[in-house]
Amino acid sequence: METNSSDRDSAAAPPPTSEEARAALEVLDTDASQLAGRLVSPWWYHLILGALVAAALGAQALPGVPAVSVIVMVIIWIPVMMQSYTSRYRISMTRPAGPRSKRMLLLILAVLAVLTGSVVVLKIASLLQWWVLLPAAVGFVATVMLGRRYDAVLRSEITDPAAEQR
Repeated sequence: METNSSDRDSAAAPPPTSEEARAALEVLDTDASQLAGRLVSPWWYHLILGALVAAALGAQALPGVPAVSVIVMVIIWIPVMMQSYTSRYRISMTRPAGPRSKRMLLLILAVLAVLTGSVVVLKIASLLQWWVLLPAAVGFVATVMLGRRYDAVLRSEITDPAAEQR
């Protein structure tokens, strides 16, 4: 009769003591704090992301081919920028760590969807093309401000995941 390898492991190693368990949890807390410290985006990250969002929204003020060219470039550059950040820092900013960061990410997406919708309405209403620059400016400010807030919420959830439940 064969014994299962997990049976041998559990028979050989006694369960950890409460002191050992506390020490292991302290190490995990330290790791979480160090990880949260790495989540600080460089000062230029949200500014460039905001500029790309503003360019995509503001491109609607341009006629035909130039507008499409700007939008294509933005569609290419946003994922490239996010991927380069993820590969450099080994952390993905698009994966929420908890309920607060998930709500914050959904808020950012909702604001951008409303701004995109407003640009479409302005185009359909045939208003002066320069009105499109207003949602573009709001998109820039919203991306920078909400992006930095998202970073802070994400860091706090990684540092203290139980804070939401208190």
